[in-house]
Amino acid sequence: MNAPNGLPVLPEMNQPLQRPSSCPLTAELVGSLILSTQAPPDLILIGVLSTYSILSQGLINAERPGVGVGPPSLYTIGISDSGERKSTVFKKLLQPIVEFQKRQNDEHAQRLAYYEAEAEVFDEALKILKKKISDRLKKGLSVEELTQQLGALKREEPMKPKNVQLIFEDATTEAIARELSEGWGSAALVSDEGATILNGRIAQDLPRINKLWAADPFAVNRASSDSFTVEDARLTLAIMAQPSAIDKFMKKRGDESLGIGFLARFLVCNPSSTQGSRFLTGSFEGDEDGYKNYLKRANEILRKVKSSIEDSGTQKKVIRFSEEAKHYWIDLYNRIEANLQVNGRFQHARDHGSKLAENIARIAALLSYIEYGEDEPIPLGVLMDAETMGFYFSDVFLRYFQSLPEYLKDVSSLRDHFESVREDGRRYLRKNRIRQSGPSRMRDKYVLNYTLDSLMQFREISILVANSGMVIVDLYPGFPHDAEQWRIFCIENEVK
Repeated sequence: MNAPNGLPVLPEMNQPLQRPSSCPLTAELVGSLILSTQAPPDLILIGVLSTYSILSQGLINAERPGVGVGPPSLYTIGISDSGERKSTVFKKLLQPIVEFQKRQNDEHAQRLAYYEAEAEVFDEALKILKKKISDRLKKGLSVEELTQQLGALKREEPMKPKNVQLIFEDATTEAIARELSEGWGSAALVSDEGATILNGRIAQDLPRINKLWAADPFAVNRASSDSFTVEDARLTLAIMAQPSAIDKFMKKRGDESLGIGFLARFLVCNPSSTQGSRFLTGSFEGDEDGYKNYLKRANEILRKVKSSIEDSGTQKKVIRFSEEAKHYWIDLYNRIEANLQVNGRFQHARDHGSKLAENIARIAALLSYIEYGEDEPIPLGVLMDAETMGFYFSDVFLRYFQSLPEYLKDVSSLRDHFESVREDGRRYLRKNRIRQSGPSRMRDKYVLNYTLDSLMQFREISILVANSGMVIVDLYPGFPHDAEQWRIFCIENEVK
């Protein structure tokens, strides 16, 4: 099915957010958090997806049929004013991960103390053995046996334990990259006060953040410290920010971030405020059921995370589509791709549109893994839920970040003017009259000419030239010639 512009139909824009019908755990979690926090539902949902990404990205890959497999990691921005309970939502969702991190830190402290004791013993043994070798060399004696002992000792040198950091609240790109290179290879940059990220040091290195979204390799070369390489790393970027922080970022780096596709990678929400309607009912019975089920599942996954950290050879599980879902995603991909064309939904946001199908595949993989585990293919229903979420956040992105170019605004304003002329029952209009009574920007002949050319390309008007050289706009180019309208127009305008 095609739209009037001839392009494949996409879901209708600006639809209300719907709870996932094929993801019961997620639906119950969102419902539970709505009741317990009374935060906006879309703010909660984007927080849920971000948390799913943190939990799962180091364990799974997402299939993209016909494209390959890749990370399921998500970049998200929740834009809301102070008082919308962003922090409350984040705190509840991140609780199991924070507790896991604390346990890891405690275990690391114990392992570090043991390592330091072992290292002292090793250093002393090494010192003694080197002294023996030195003494024998001075005497001109053979050190072959001692050299073998030295090699054996060095092979037993204790390794300093690594403390895997899963969540950063503020850090440089280089610090995160080093953790991804030397640690488990999966981390998250999370902030409920996004100004610290967007207007901090990390915003100065957007190309590397882009690479981390795709898990592309890159090297960090430093003259003053060891260089290192980041490969197949996973980063979740979850930002909650006030509109003022977003505005400041856009003023400073808006052109760059849009130009290199940084913002195009994000799922974006900008919810309506719930302040003024968050009344207490006195009854909270059953509010926590969905949240408790989430905690149980999150801790199950974190146990797998721990095993994967301890066994560096653990392979990531590919979350694949069912046959039915695979065909649906391919069709969806093609419909989105077609809408990158002129007159398509993403004509002026092609970078964003080109990543939307992949973001939907990532959401689907995360939802399916959380809901049904690693051995079940992604059901069609889950993919359709992911599609609904993806397009909802895409609509917000287009409204918030992708303002129309000036020439399209001109086309829109002149189109409105022509519609009012049609409503007056007129078909033919002098070009010079448009400059006199049309939109103010049409007084510029260059703007007017360009805008008329655009509307001609859209086949909304045609241009006629009288013998006298007068330029005339026909507002019904696809209709048969109207002799009576033309006669009246010629009389009124002295057309010969």
